[in-house]
Amino acid sequence: MKTHEQIEFLLRQVAPKYDGMPLALSGGIDSSVLAVFLKPKFAISVKLPEGRHNEIEYAKQVVKHLEIPEHEIVEYAEDSFEEDLKTAVRVIGRPIPHFNIVPLFQMYKRLRQLGYNDLVLGDGPDETMCGYARDLIINYLYKVYDFEAFKDYEPIINKILPSMKETIFNVTGRTKRETIQEVDIDLMRPDMDDMSNGIAKYFGITNYRPYQDNREIDDFMRDLPIEEKIKDVEYGKYALRLVAEKYLPEEIAWRKGKVGGPLYSPNKLMGWYETEGDFGKKSWLEYQQDILDDNA
Repeated sequence: MKTHEQIEFLLRQVAPKYDGMPLALSGGIDSSVLAVFLKPKFAISVKLPEGRHNEIEYAKQVVKHLEIPEHEIVEYAEDSFEEDLKTAVRVIGRPIPHFNIVPLFQMYKRLRQLGYNDLVLGDGPDETMCGYARDLIINYLYKVYDFEAFKDYEPIINKILPSMKETIFNVTGRTKRETIQEVDIDLMRPDMDDMSNGIAKYFGITNYRPYQDNREIDDFMRDLPIEEKIKDVEYGKYALRLVAEKYLPEEIAWRKGKVGGPLYSPNKLMGWYETEGDFGKKSWLEYQQDILDDNA
């Protein structure tokens, strides 16, 4: 059985546990593949302000293609950004580097208004299968050591490239690890889990994560060789994309450059854009800490 066939087999085995639950659908590979096998009661997505962060059209495309009975689209409310952020940070209990705190908060609030207390999430493969752009970039750069033409030039390469551990630390600001995947799983995943679990609990909702809650699936993806995860430099989660291309439009299965969703940089809203750009997080984390300190 090929790798992508094994992934499909494992997902089909666990799918009945989630039958009829609502699914958080971003329009990306992870949640879209779950939509294929889980038969969700409906999909719920957040529509962000127009621009490259808004991926609602991809989510709509998946809903239409799979004939999901209903698509609940949450309109992102900028006017309640600060109020929602303050509540979310307090219920999470610590600063979170991810920018999707408020869109998630508004999604869970809508789900509670609809009377539901369960939600299926596509979390997991980003950490185990090189789903972040930094994974692809680092993998690409350090392949230079494998080229036959450069086999005698390691000292020169070492002067040009920092060590992998130093690069990982520079990219993530986290404790040095040997591989970026270790950082993703050991340090980044808890951020995602604490964020969504804290908000879900506040609204009386239970999260279900078929990829990472089922140990066999999570371990299988984690332990795959890198060539099953990264293909042709720009495609992470390669084996999962092979599953997706069987059941989903090519545009969904092989899309490059997905920014992430629901994701929207608060730096423009908060006046930090000039100094920190789209993804600078210094002020973002400091602001969250100020919220917690004011609440102490």
